[in-house]
Amino acid sequence: MRIVLSLFLLFFLIPGEGWEHFLFLSKLPSDFYAAPPGPMMLLDQFPSIGFLIALHSLCIVFVILMLIGYKTKITSIMSGITILFLQGIIFSIGKIDHEILIAVVPMAMAFTNWGAAFSIDSKKGDNRSEVESWPLTFVAVLIGFMMFTAGFPKILGGWLDISTQATQGHLLNQFFMRERQDLLAEVAVNFQNPLFWELLDWGTVLFELGFLIAVFKNRWFHIFISIAVLFHFSTMIFLNIAFLPNFLAYAIFLNWDKIMFDWHLWHQKIIGNKRESSKLRSAITIGIILILIFSVLKIVTISDVVLNRSDLHLYEVFIVGFAALTVVYLGVKKGWVLLRNFGE
Repeated sequence: MRIVLSLFLLFFLIPGEGWEHFLFLSKLPSDFYAAPPGPMMLLDQFPSIGFLIALHSLCIVFVILMLIGYKTKITSIMSGITILFLQGIIFSIGKIDHEILIAVVPMAMAFTNWGAAFSIDSKKGDNRSEVESWPLTFVAVLIGFMMFTAGFPKILGGWLDISTQATQGHLLNQFFMRERQDLLAEVAVNFQNPLFWELLDWGTVLFELGFLIAVFKNRWFHIFISIAVLFHFSTMIFLNIAFLPNFLAYAIFLNWDKIMFDWHLWHQKIIGNKRESSKLRSAITIGIILILIFSVLKIVTISDVVLNRSDLHLYEVFIVGFAALTVVYLGVKKGWVLLRNFGE
């Protein structure tokens, strides 16, 4: 889990869009500085370009150290803290994105002792604590609360009013005002069925409110996580909004034991090595494969060959689409097992 999530974070989710972005921020006059509530209010202007680049570089270093498992607890916490500072500075221009989970996940996972295996710490014998699961419960409650705070204002805002269709209105705003017109956005705009859009209004509100209740039962929560993946996939293809940071948090609730077990068996068959040390090699192999895949996605995205005029990035479409296909596959597989057992 640590290896996959660290690479995901390193390639796609560290705040900032390169040095040009930080250079732009550093040149803004102090009158443009509008810090959100928090430590950033101690500043009265944007920091210098040197400070921003140093903070960004430090964040990358901490994530890399977390990836290889060196002083894993400390570097995981510091990864989250530096991400929070980067977010605070970027959001001080007035627009605040919902990306707090990018910082929360590594800080919370630090207390699971996720450096207990496939790490420098484990090789040096520096990691003696038992693996803890309570941080996953903390993240689950946080996700449920965030969804609840998204759903409750919708009730106050009239989403359950049958005379209006809020989801359709939001779609039209994204399509015409923000010109988010890629993928299936045009198809959705031309679909005129008030009952369908009203059902989406009610379904969205009930789904977001129900997330907090689902936290209390493991099976319910996994079902809601699966629905959330499909929900974000639909917002991506119709509204061109990917919500990629949420997938960092959703990923920690995958069955990583089974993922590692299945991958290790496949890796053993390929290399013909069944010794205990081959587990480390299989972990390194998956890391290398992900680095290659993520690098290609990043390079193609930067080259603007695909979606060059879109708010969406190619890697967002690929990752969210892959997650949705995974959920559908697991759902069909589970349904087939239940159907077969029922038949027997």
